[in-house]
Amino acid sequence: MATRAPRPRFTAALKHRDLRILALAFIADGGASWAYNVVLISYVFERTHSAGWITALVTVRWIVGMLCGGFAGVLADRYDRRTVLMISAILAAVVTFGIAALVAFDAPLWLLLVGAALLTAVCSPVRAASGALIPEVVPESDLVAANALFAVLESVIVVVGPGIGAVLLLAGEPVWGVLINAASFVVAALLYRALRVRSRGSAEPGGGALTQWASGVAALRQHRKALVLTLFLVLDSAVASSASVLLPSLAAHLNGGVAGYSLLLAANAFGSVIVAGIAQRLTGSRRLTLLITGALFLQCVPLWISVFAGSIASAMMLQVIAGVGMVIVDVLAFTTLQRDLPRDVLGRVLGTVDVLILAAAVLCSILGSWLLAQVGIEWAFAVIGLGVPLLGLLGIPVLRRIDKDMAQKAARLEPRTRTLEQLDLLAGAPRSVLEHLAEAAEECTVPAGETIIRQGDPSDALWVLIDGTLAVGAVSAEGVAIDLPDVEAPGYVGELGLLNDATRSATVTTANECRLLRIPGADFSAALEASTPSPSMLDRAGARTSRTSIAATPAAELAED
Repeated sequence: MATRAPRPRFTAALKHRDLRILALAFIADGGASWAYNVVLISYVFERTHSAGWITALVTVRWIVGMLCGGFAGVLADRYDRRTVLMISAILAAVVTFGIAALVAFDAPLWLLLVGAALLTAVCSPVRAASGALIPEVVPESDLVAANALFAVLESVIVVVGPGIGAVLLLAGEPVWGVLINAASFVVAALLYRALRVRSRGSAEPGGGALTQWASGVAALRQHRKALVLTLFLVLDSAVASSASVLLPSLAAHLNGGVAGYSLLLAANAFGSVIVAGIAQRLTGSRRLTLLITGALFLQCVPLWISVFAGSIASAMMLQVIAGVGMVIVDVLAFTTLQRDLPRDVLGRVLGTVDVLILAAAVLCSILGSWLLAQVGIEWAFAVIGLGVPLLGLLGIPVLRRIDKDMAQKAARLEPRTRTLEQLDLLAGAPRSVLEHLAEAAEECTVPAGETIIRQGDPSDALWVLIDGTLAVGAVSAEGVAIDLPDVEAPGYVGELGLLNDATRSATVTTANECRLLRIPGADFSAALEASTPSPSMLDRAGARTSRTSIAATPAAELAED
């Protein structure tokens, strides 16, 4: 019987020191950057009273991000990702101090555009490098909770950041907003320096960046599920970007003004926060088709209905629902990418995903502006709110095949998974971990009298007994033979050497014909990292260690006992 996936355990994920550091850096940089954006846009508008200059400021960052995304992914796989994050933050601080000088002296605005473009370029490796680091700093059981945590933080920052920017504007000196952002990059650099994790991909320094990026693109193309999930991430981001263009017009349409726009943004962010708590339960479902496509409709359709809401309050309720759909798509798709793609190309793949997302953001923002001008607000919202999820329906055939493959795989592995569930050794392991072990295991039938583990050999695997009986014995340092209790099915042997990183402490022989699973040591170790050992497991392991340690005890000491 399948076990239910646990709820996201933010506290469990935050037990990991490096994840806490990444989260703090994200908060410091993200909150200050949103405040900086509000201050800079207001500064440009005050100088020009031109929406065109604001559009140029936003668009240049998107275009530069799109152009740099691929190379940024290569950097995240070519060098130590901690170092990439630290250097990126240092360069960002230097560039932002330069932008502060431009603002302080009212320099020509084209220089400000250059500064904004340069800042985007030096920051471009952050998403790929940090995204590739998260699976390295938390076990798989906490991966969804970690991604959900960052989704919550991002939503909170969307609300709080602009508020900080508004307060800074009241001070009347926009340069302070830019300087605070520069200082946040310094803080982020110090936090990244404190990371203990060391991780890099397979892109070798000195190799051709274009060739190495191409290998990441090829990895994405070869993984059908990852490619389809990327499509949904792109559609999800396209809707979010077009909403940034459409919501001000919606606020005006509903007579809400600037305050109404802020309230709509806050409502969308609030929806993102309240849904993050169920993300891990959703990732345990085998109905990927229903979840992904349903969440995309949940994000888009309320956006369209908001035009007919009649009031800002009603539109805010619809935006809460839209925020729920957005985070479900984001967390589910991004977590699945992290789990399924090879770690050595993950940075390049995420860099490619970022390029596609930014390209969709540019195109949909332009499309949203053009639709507003050409066909009016109702049709503009209809095209985005209904057209995008309808595009998502194109991915249903592939998603259904994935669902079918997952169901067939689960059915095939069910007998093994059921056996593993009965072992106290793996108590508390998530269903996904048990299925991974079941898939990694080699099933074999061993005749009576065969030795499967020999004392003194390297510890390379865990053996799980499905049927039969195993005889266990050891020889002391003095050559005295010691009989140990037999192991009956369902049971296991070989865990002590793996747990203690030691050679085999006993010899195990089949007492009769046995059916066994052989699980490689690396997979077993990963399973332990992904689950908290149960008290019964620790007690039993201690008892077995105590018994088998007799094998190393000299005969004189045994006599004294």
